[in-house]
Amino acid sequence: MRSGSHPASARVAGVPAALAALLAVLCACAPAALAAPSAAERGLSPAEARAEAKVLRYWTPARMRSARPLDLVLDGSGRSHLRVGSPEPAGASASFLAVPTPEVPPFSVNGRIFIRRGKLAGFCSGTAINSLTRQLVLTAGHCVNSGPERGRRAIWSDHLMFVPAYTGGAAPFGAFVGRRGTFRAPKNWTKGGNPDFDLGAFLVNPNAEGVNVADAVGGGAAIALGLPRQQEFQTFGYPGETKRMQSCNSPYVGDDALTYPFAGPPTLGIRCHWAPGASGGGWLIAAGTQINGVNSYLHLNNKSHTYGPYFTQETVGKLVTGL
Repeated sequence: MRSGSHPASARVAGVPAALAALLAVLCACAPAALAAPSAAERGLSPAEARAEAKVLRYWTPARMRSARPLDLVLDGSGRSHLRVGSPEPAGASASFLAVPTPEVPPFSVNGRIFIRRGKLAGFCSGTAINSLTRQLVLTAGHCVNSGPERGRRAIWSDHLMFVPAYTGGAAPFGAFVGRRGTFRAPKNWTKGGNPDFDLGAFLVNPNAEGVNVADAVGGGAAIALGLPRQQEFQTFGYPGETKRMQSCNSPYVGDDALTYPFAGPPTLGIRCHWAPGASGGGWLIAAGTQINGVNSYLHLNNKSHTYGPYFTQETVGKLVTGL
């Protein structure tokens, strides 16, 4: 009988190599210089390692470059609609500026989230969170689940991969693959499409070096709940076809009256007009150490504001419990 390793074992053993290869392409470093720990040393079960390898095979550099931005808009009646792959039209106003040092804390907690939804290769933005697991990423609900739209059942995203401080194809902290079974969004969003609850969360595996995302980026942002709405926000995202992290500063500029009839606290507005792809980007306060909002949606007839859920135990606290 011919001897040899079991195919499943070979796939698991190949996971560090797949991570190293992806990281080498992203950061232009030589694979030989990487001493990647095994999947077991990184705390992954064989099944988790196989799932991770599948995600890494999917997100080739070419597919990452061609990914399309996701966006959410509300019409005049408050109904939400997803838009895919359409950056801002030529001449449209923009209120964001490039972050010169995205790899430096506190900016480094922000990153791009690559997602697959059906046949779509898309992206959103997200934030590494200072949690007990050190593996939590927070984003918009519509980035992990489409929500019901035009009578269709909500669709969950898969093949999630978070790249903090993503810059022109470079990944200074590596790639962090989303763990199956940890993708969450409130039922108020997945079942009802309520923008008050347009929030998403998921856990990610350690990077190729075995480091958890919060530790890799300098600690992660702490989630702040129930604070006064009157905050000064520094907001972040990866809008449209930009190749690096962008930011926009704004105070709270009022509630969105269209969300008053919905169950849950009304959403907040900021004077930043974020383009598609910035969905899920964090609103940081306290010198970047806390997150107190995310980019959620725009109004079709408003070219100067972006809105996001108000952070409370009801909207965010329950969502991230145990993560």
